[in-house]
Amino acid sequence: MKKVLSILIVVLIISFSLVACQPAEPQVITEKVIETVEVEVTKQVEVVKEVATEPVTIRLSGWAANPQETALLESILYKFSVAYPDIRVKYEPITGDYLQAINTMVATGEEPDVYYLDIAQYPRFVENGVLAPLNDYMTSSGVKTSDFIPSLMDAFTTDGVVYGIPKDFNSLGMFYNKTLFDNAELDYPTNDWTWDDLKVAAEKITDVENNIFGFGVPADAGRFPTFIFQNGGSVMSEDFSETLLDSPEAVAAAEFYTNFRVNSYGATPDQVGEGWQGTAFGKGNFAMVYEGGWLIPYLREQFPGIEYGVVNPPAGPAGEGNMVFTVAYVLSPNSKNPEAAWELINFLTNEQSQTTVLESGFALPTRVVLGESEYLKNNSASAAIFNGAFEGAKPFVWGIVGSDVNDQMGKALERVYLENQNVADSFKLAAEAIRKAIAEQ
Repeated sequence: MKKVLSILIVVLIISFSLVACQPAEPQVITEKVIETVEVEVTKQVEVVKEVATEPVTIRLSGWAANPQETALLESILYKFSVAYPDIRVKYEPITGDYLQAINTMVATGEEPDVYYLDIAQYPRFVENGVLAPLNDYMTSSGVKTSDFIPSLMDAFTTDGVVYGIPKDFNSLGMFYNKTLFDNAELDYPTNDWTWDDLKVAAEKITDVENNIFGFGVPADAGRFPTFIFQNGGSVMSEDFSETLLDSPEAVAAAEFYTNFRVNSYGATPDQVGEGWQGTAFGKGNFAMVYEGGWLIPYLREQFPGIEYGVVNPPAGPAGEGNMVFTVAYVLSPNSKNPEAAWELINFLTNEQSQTTVLESGFALPTRVVLGESEYLKNNSASAAIFNGAFEGAKPFVWGIVGSDVNDQMGKALERVYLENQNVADSFKLAAEAIRKAIAEQ
């Protein structure tokens, strides 16, 4: 046993010796080196920055109306401010002589962006080139000329160019006193009446002793031309370069009109102590008068007990005829923000705004579609005035010498009434004076 153990020890010693004497194997060392390198990287980044823009300011002017109408306009302007918060409207009503104020501002290039323009003044403003065309704006907004009553849109259109959007209007209706018709045992007038019906009714109703006359025939250029149109005539040529006031059609119409007074079945307001036939009608002195929608609120306020109706003016030998009185919103060519100014015009004349005006009772809308409104269906007097703008209606405008034309028409009628002058001679004098005014332009 000892011998074996000795042998094992010897073997172990030899083994360790051999291991110790062998050459060492090379040691492999792996070194991980981390190097930081700065690299310039270019990256395109889109930065969106909200920049607050200042609202643009649009100036709007018109003549000063009564407080109720002003409040109505301001209510519509408030709605505009909500719909267009980036457009501020500065309303600048003009008191006093509106036309003089606007003319002065236009002459100095300081007129408002948007302002009222009466049809009577339109020809001169177009001739002077101080109105901006609206066709392109209308097209961009989807507004069509056919959206509006033709006689009104045509009134502010020259050579196919639209220079104004009609804001409201009036035409003439024949107002009749129901009580006076009942007393005379006559049927009420209808839209089918003719000149003959008018004459017969006026003769039967007239009671001179009690200061009652069948029909009012003032020496008024705002009433008489309707009879010229109904007789197939015109006051002026289409381009306003010539007057037709002494034409056979105009003279015959004047003879029919003045015969009411000459034969005492009609009268002028002064014959019953009044300055306006609307008052004479309200008091029961006139059974029938040609007046506009302005008479409706007047009768409601001043003569609430009167019972009356309204129909279209009776047709003459050439058919129906009427006059339209209208005002447009126009755009200054000097506006610094014409697109915003157009948005204002478009909003003021859109269907919603015009419905608001109609239901207020202050004015009639110019959009065709509102002829079917519930308001007009329930207000026959206003409906008659609205419908008067269609068949045979012509705008109350006679060109750049319009004031001379109106003045001469009034004088011609007065010469017949007060001086017993022959109708043809009187209207010839009027026509000559108008031609002189045209030549002096």
